[in-house]
Amino acid sequence: MEIRDYLRVLRKRAWLVIVAILLCPTAALVSSLATAPVYQGTAKLFVAAKTEPGSGIATAYEGTLLSQQLVKSFSRVLESRVVAEAALRLDPQSLSPRQLQAKIHAEPVTDTLLIDLSVEDTDPSRARRLTNGVARAFIAAVPRLQSGSAVRVSLVEPALTPTEPIRPRTRLNVALGLLLGLIIGVGLAFLRETLDRSIKTPEELEAATGAPVVGTVPSFKAGKDPIPVAKKPRTAAAEAFRKLRTNFAFLGVDRMGLCCAITSPLAADGKSTVTANLAIALTQAGQRVVIVDADLRRPSIHKLFGLNQRIGTTTVLLDHAHLHDAIQHLDRDLPDVLVAGQLPPNPSALLASRRMQELVTELRATYEVVLIDCPPVLPVTDPMVVSHFTDGILLVARGGSTTRDQAQAAKAACLKAGAKILGSVLNASSVMEGSQSTYYAYYGEGHRELAEAGADTTLDLVAGNGAGHRSVEADRASRHRRDRSGVR
Repeated sequence: MEIRDYLRVLRKRAWLVIVAILLCPTAALVSSLATAPVYQGTAKLFVAAKTEPGSGIATAYEGTLLSQQLVKSFSRVLESRVVAEAALRLDPQSLSPRQLQAKIHAEPVTDTLLIDLSVEDTDPSRARRLTNGVARAFIAAVPRLQSGSAVRVSLVEPALTPTEPIRPRTRLNVALGLLLGLIIGVGLAFLRETLDRSIKTPEELEAATGAPVVGTVPSFKAGKDPIPVAKKPRTAAAEAFRKLRTNFAFLGVDRMGLCCAITSPLAADGKSTVTANLAIALTQAGQRVVIVDADLRRPSIHKLFGLNQRIGTTTVLLDHAHLHDAIQHLDRDLPDVLVAGQLPPNPSALLASRRMQELVTELRATYEVVLIDCPPVLPVTDPMVVSHFTDGILLVARGGSTTRDQAQAAKAACLKAGAKILGSVLNASSVMEGSQSTYYAYYGEGHRELAEAGADTTLDLVAGNGAGHRSVEADRASRHRRDRSGVR
């Protein structure tokens, strides 16, 4: 992974990082406030061997060595139960000797004759009294420990009343909680990304389906503006569908026309939205296009175009209406539409009938492109049935929702039924080519001519290579208008 891939993961999973950063310091703060503060009384003891005045340097040196050897032993004696009992006898407290012993800590100071003595307690005044009491009790016990009183222990720094608790250290705990939250949040973000098997890039979709990705559509407000190619042609989504149109044209380069079943692994992947916008983009390029809503379970094409659902595919398949009477002709820049009609009790049987084959054959004789919107491929077999009458399947996957397992299962279902996947489309993708949204947001009403010139250039690329293709597209568009006016 590159640095931008790491940044993409953090941006995508930013909510995990933010939640962890908020929870961990909050937990540390609550825990600190709920913990009773502990104070520590500290004192210093000096250990020195007694020497006779004028005994010489050698005797003084031996006394110092003896004192250093005794310092470690005395530190352990200070923490003993005997000293705790003696301290409580000197200054009675509501503690047992064992409880006091657990509060005492003695540590020799390296390369010195000093011992650091500390006693912890929740009451700062009692911490001071206990510390000084332990020190005095130990000093009084030293003569009994050393026969002949060869060592002298003195309290060089008595304990004072502590002003700040040693625990909890609220600021430090919050700072550590913040750091821990950041580490946990980043870790969870990358763990979630690793465990997430959803398809996020065109490369992942192509690897899962084994078919080329002919289009990548960014996320847009499909509920509010489902057909941006017609309503908002200068948005990044509209341009993505025009790129899809360009690549889609190459799928039928060796055919007089193209009939394609459009489906997805599961519902809510956006197959109907892709079908509608692709059909509009192809129509704007001067091609004769018809949409057939073969989703006889949960049709939605009529909702996208605002059409009446009463007469449609099922009506024609049941010979209750003629095909050309059931097709609804819209504006000049919009495709013809055959809505689903009344929902039948047996969609698969109806779509597998001879009449469905005849319907597709009749449409292919009239239109250059026939797009058949089918139900999802994993829940039902309808797309497999319809694919037998078409040139192949265009599989739509939703970025961040469709998993690699689902895409592979859809591929396996198509292979098992003998259906060919012509290509795939990554819908609602967070990964786009370049900075389309920035580039196309630059266009304003004053740049309308420049945008239209760019669209004409795209049409030239669809027509082929070399000179003279602009006139070919113009002739095709003119012929299309004449044909459609004749049909009406």
